[in-house]
Amino acid sequence: MTLFQHVKAQWAADLKAGQAVESLFRVSELNRRSKKDGSMFLALTLMDKSGHIDAKVWDQVESVAKTLTPGMIHSVTGVVREYRGQLEVHVQRIQPLTENATIDEKDFQAGAEFDVDARFAAMIEFIAERLQNPQMRELLDLFVVEHGQAFRRHYGAQKIHHARVGGLLEHTDSMVRLAALVAAHYGLDCDIMLMGALLHDLGKMREFTFEPAVQATAAGGLLGHIVISLEMCNDLCRRISDFPETIRLHLQHLIASHHGEREFGSPEVPKTREAMALHVIDLLDSKLAIFLEASRRATPEQEFSDYIPAVSRRILIQNPPEGND
Repeated sequence: MTLFQHVKAQWAADLKAGQAVESLFRVSELNRRSKKDGSMFLALTLMDKSGHIDAKVWDQVESVAKTLTPGMIHSVTGVVREYRGQLEVHVQRIQPLTENATIDEKDFQAGAEFDVDARFAAMIEFIAERLQNPQMRELLDLFVVEHGQAFRRHYGAQKIHHARVGGLLEHTDSMVRLAALVAAHYGLDCDIMLMGALLHDLGKMREFTFEPAVQATAAGGLLGHIVISLEMCNDLCRRISDFPETIRLHLQHLIASHHGEREFGSPEVPKTREAMALHVIDLLDSKLAIFLEASRRATPEQEFSDYIPAVSRRILIQNPPEGND
């Protein structure tokens, strides 16, 4: 061990209310917020390989902010408090590591909650076994080659739901399996449903980065993931010889309308049975994920969550089902 080697002593997932904090964390998010009196504070997200925790800086806000760089590892001193049922670190001191500090980078790389390679392979096999159109099979194969490696690890969102490594895969896999069930029950085009579910959020891989920090890209900020997804879908379809134009347009429509309403970011509303079904499946999986994540974050004594803007309510805290990813 060298003189400047830092050993990780505390982990985000293990912190408890009232506990003193003196450890290293990556600052994955940094935002300036206003208090009721108009003064500013810093809202941070601290993370390591075990998970993440919110943090607040109340004092010397501007001078502290100048020393912080999202994505970089910082030494943090403070205490854990509980606020509205959620744990957060009240930071007393935070500073970046010196250039000659030695750390184990793996301690600060977010890991998935499941085997992303196994789950991705199972999802692709599930789709391949059900596709009837040979050109849709080509589209699936091309997707795997072009986007498979990045897709399996990407976040499903910057916040709100599935905002973790493997979240995009988790959300998409759930939607694919629901799409097959709904298509069979209602006599819908299963090929369109499966590939629409697979591709609907593809643009999130270019909408924002998640390593070393969660940050919107220029394309993400200017276009949004739906427009980017349409562009990426078009690129894949055009590379397949004689890909049917009617199928390409239908896939595009599913992507464009999957948020359901223009006021929620969709350029168009669902106008086919498959598009309406995909929208409802997307809504179901995203909303239930919010419920599950709120229950996982709750303290043991909590009966109801704090108000959740994404679902416009407080929810009853229920134990997540065993084996749920």
